[in-house]
Amino acid sequence: MKAIVYQGPRQLSMEEHEVPQAGPGEAIVKVEAVGICGSELEGYLGHSSVRVPPLVMGHECCGTIVDACGADGAAAANWSAGDKVVVNPLINCGSCDRCLAGKTHLCRHRVLIGIHRPGAFAEYVKVPLQSLLVVPKTLDSSLASLAEPLAVCIHALKLGLRPFGELLIFGAGAIGLLTLQAARNMGAQRILVVDRQEARLGHAAALGADTATPEQLEAKLSELAPGGIDTIIDCVGVTATRQQALQWISPGGIIVLVGLGHDESPLQLNRLIRQEVALFGSYSYTREDFTQAVRLLTGGKISMDRWTGTCRLTEAPDAFHVLAEGSSPFSKIILHP
Repeated sequence: MKAIVYQGPRQLSMEEHEVPQAGPGEAIVKVEAVGICGSELEGYLGHSSVRVPPLVMGHECCGTIVDACGADGAAAANWSAGDKVVVNPLINCGSCDRCLAGKTHLCRHRVLIGIHRPGAFAEYVKVPLQSLLVVPKTLDSSLASLAEPLAVCIHALKLGLRPFGELLIFGAGAIGLLTLQAARNMGAQRILVVDRQEARLGHAAALGADTATPEQLEAKLSELAPGGIDTIIDCVGVTATRQQALQWISPGGIIVLVGLGHDESPLQLNRLIRQEVALFGSYSYTREDFTQAVRLLTGGKISMDRWTGTCRLTEAPDAFHVLAEGSSPFSKIILHP
């Protein structure tokens, strides 16, 4: 099978690998669509210490089961060849204190497909049966591949969204645009999206959001929410957006940090204390979040029009280059083997 292998900063190669074989409790999935995540772009640029070459990345995946093996090595009882599935790439142990407390996404022994084991930038990927969720065969594969990033957004919104309140989202990349759409489905009434790129703001506006560049933000907020914003979700994660979040949050408001742009940022924490602002970090998702994402996708609640592009797996090196240079008109590129 063909596989895209990360060999080091800005180095991807197309290689021929053996098709993996399913072991007990595993399935082989023929990949139909796999998205390029911003974290993988960071890995491609050499900014991710957890992605060690040579590595087949890829964790936002939809495909079809070609083989499934039960825990005893026999055919899996509840899975069949031909089932269309999405892959939850976060594998947890289910037995550590965090898993038993329901915080499976913070498992002490978590393994991530595409980081700790070969991912889906290939024609086939081997995954544990526990990582699969069946989706309708009629669901568009590219749309289905958005389940993983959408689950990230749902998890963040559960930490901070106030029904019928105002929401500000920093960043109109894939996570920002999916957060916008998930928030609409979770009761947000007025949403403002901030980004530096006019093209991305156009995508957000088409999805029903108010928009602003950082330079326009003060004037826009004086018009929409002069008392401050109830909830701010930072999908960028640089010092500027974190500081602006503290500046514009309302007293008693909630800030949720999702983006991982900078490791460290100086913040005015006395303002956070005196205004009783809640500050949360949000990481990945639970299985419940992932299942909710699938429900939104199968229910036709999420649009990928205009802001996603597709290309063949063999074109992955070019796609990564375009994304790294910031010259892509799309917030998300989805590969089709």
